[in-house]
Amino acid sequence: MQTKIQVYIILFILLFSFIFVQSAFAEESLKFGVPAKRVALSKLESWQPIIDEVSKRSGIELELVITQDHYELIDRMEKGEIDLAYYSPVFYVKAHQQLDCVPLVLRVMYGTPYYRAGFITQKDSEINQLEDLIDKRFALTSKRDSTSGYYIPIDMLRDINIDYQEDLDIIYTGKHENVLRSVSYGYVDAGVIKLFILEEPRNQKYLSEIKIFAHSLYLPASSIAAREGLSVEIMDQMTAAFLSLNTDSVGRESMAGLNFDGFVLSDDKLYDIVRDYMQSFDLID
Repeated sequence: MQTKIQVYIILFILLFSFIFVQSAFAEESLKFGVPAKRVALSKLESWQPIIDEVSKRSGIELELVITQDHYELIDRMEKGEIDLAYYSPVFYVKAHQQLDCVPLVLRVMYGTPYYRAGFITQKDSEINQLEDLIDKRFALTSKRDSTSGYYIPIDMLRDINIDYQEDLDIIYTGKHENVLRSVSYGYVDAGVIKLFILEEPRNQKYLSEIKIFAHSLYLPASSIAAREGLSVEIMDQMTAAFLSLNTDSVGRESMAGLNFDGFVLSDDKLYDIVRDYMQSFDLID
């Protein structure tokens, strides 16, 4: 009888040890998701140096996962296939509501973790306010997959009783830079962009050709969020590693491909302004 008890004890210890080891191993490797749409390769190349550096600094190996869009990103986090994800503002709101994910850090570009959506037209255009857009050819980025290139401007138009589908001739360009070029070259009458792209050297030439006639309030930038259930210790390690990137030349160099200046602490309350814009959309209903 005593021998059987000893065997059971040994088996219990072995089983507990196996579970512990498996759990520990799971926390030594995490999957980091980024939505890429049609530019998966360039996104992969730009994000990989950051992923590699954060892995070194945290002591936890990160594996970069490129998803087709934000919807796939949320779906895979819900399934537990992704541990950390880079969400644009609207999709962070959706992911937090649906998955109760935890915001860790907010990206900084051109010295700020905030940005605005801006309505632009040619410099000599007679369009000077949103009401002037009725019956005009208007450029957005991608349907239902962009914060400042779709959801925010549509909400702003709804506020003044403009139905973008009925009252405007909409085209989708795929990228904010394409909206900027389309307006500058006169392919469309107006469009909307995330205004910080005007800070990029390759876009400086367009400043003399366009004017900004309306803009959103300041919005928090994209956040890196952790799935529900990830340990506090792991989240703290990840947060510290990302925050450290702008403290030395190696970290700053790792972010150069994405033009990031660094990261700051994120907080769910920062996105209340986005929720206010999104009240009328099914996305967060």
